[in-house]
Amino acid sequence: MWGKFSRLVFLLLVVVGCSTTGTPATVPPSLPAATTTVATTTTTAAPTTTTTTATTTTADRVAEIEAIFQDLEERRLQALYEGDEETFKSLFANKEYMERSLAVLDLVEFASPPDEVVVSLVDLLRETETCIAALIRTDATDALGSDGLSSRIIVLERVRGHWGFSYIGEGWACEGLHPLSP
Repeated sequence: MWGKFSRLVFLLLVVVGCSTTGTPATVPPSLPAATTTVATTTTTAAPTTTTTTATTTTADRVAEIEAIFQDLEERRLQALYEGDEETFKSLFANKEYMERSLAVLDLVEFASPPDEVVVSLVDLLRETETCIAALIRTDATDALGSDGLSSRIIVLERVRGHWGFSYIGEGWACEGLHPLSP
């Protein structure tokens, strides 16, 4: 079991790794066709042959998904802290959920700036190219006190090349009609 510090260091490395390519952490490079992909590269040099095998594991994808949720949650809390309505609105994938969420913009009380937020993936419920539904654990207790520790189902949708919040709670995990649809 990793300690809080180890998880934070690991997550920081993942976020930095995702961010150094010039692509935001909320835009993963690609979705794998299966949970494990094996790529083999063969280099031939006279007179011997060298084979290198690279494997993308489930742990890599979990880290990518956690980085997406981490980035969105950090930006959401920062927008709430600053009262930045435009930034807050930009984090949502659909208008209906965004409008319902605006009600909390002025209600969240912070003990301190949201500098230390830890997000971890508890259970990946469903994943498609345009939708991720997961049980997420968030620890923002430094900023929000006891209200900063939560576990909840969050659904993200990919719209215009970026991930955004689409739904929260039980009852929808990327399949069928969206519960906020008319």
